[in-house]
Amino acid sequence: MTSPMDSPPTPAAPRYLLVMTATIAPSANAQVKRSSPQVRLEDYKRALRFWLSYPHPAAERILFLENSGADLSDLRAIAETENPQRRQVEFLSLPVHEIPPGTNYGYTEMQSLDHGLALSKLRPATTHMIKVTGRLTFPALGKALDRIAGSTSAPFELMIDCRKLGLFRSGHDARVQLFVCSNAFYDRVLRNSNREMNSTGVRLLEHLIYRKVIPFKGRPGCYLRFPCNIDPVGHFGFKDRRYDSPRTAISRGMRAMLRVIAPNYWF
Repeated sequence: MTSPMDSPPTPAAPRYLLVMTATIAPSANAQVKRSSPQVRLEDYKRALRFWLSYPHPAAERILFLENSGADLSDLRAIAETENPQRRQVEFLSLPVHEIPPGTNYGYTEMQSLDHGLALSKLRPATTHMIKVTGRLTFPALGKALDRIAGSTSAPFELMIDCRKLGLFRSGHDARVQLFVCSNAFYDRVLRNSNREMNSTGVRLLEHLIYRKVIPFKGRPGCYLRFPCNIDPVGHFGFKDRRYDSPRTAISRGMRAMLRVIAPNYWF
């Protein structure tokens, strides 16, 4: 008979740092249609207000990383005066870097993460980071994290959504608007990974991150599919179209259904 002392210890609850990556004034070669600094600032303000009120420990600590040299005073004021959950919020303005030829915005986004996490005063008090594209919100994030909690005795290392590309495209990629990983996983696997980007096979950040995480498929504590749909709310950067537009309703419904009836379809 197994005694309680023989049971594996329950992993401690993760302490999250929600990292909002931001580029308020994108460079000319960033290839984004939603490029107006004024419009983008309003996106970031709306998202920050959402996370400040989000009733889940996922947003207990917030790190806002901005990499275009923009004024953050409006955002700082929101954190000081519109913070009902009394979240800890840290703002970092990072050096402006050019996007190397042959790559895209993802190069500088990963560079911002590397620099910002190294400088953050909040990170040492956390065990996990939640990377979100700062203009977007993800209302179902807490639901997904709660589903994962306690699902295995292995330490929680990674949650990201990998997918097969469309019907007429070959290959796979990883959605990078949102992912969650332990601080140790980021430092061991993802830090400095943008140096591997090039003008051919890994030009896009989605391809790079997929290549970095796919070796962990099937490992306890690593989830390469979200346990439920975590649909973003906000606008595409490249298309300047809302994520919840009628044009995306069918694909959202299909993803939700396939997660239940064919959770491994993506591979």
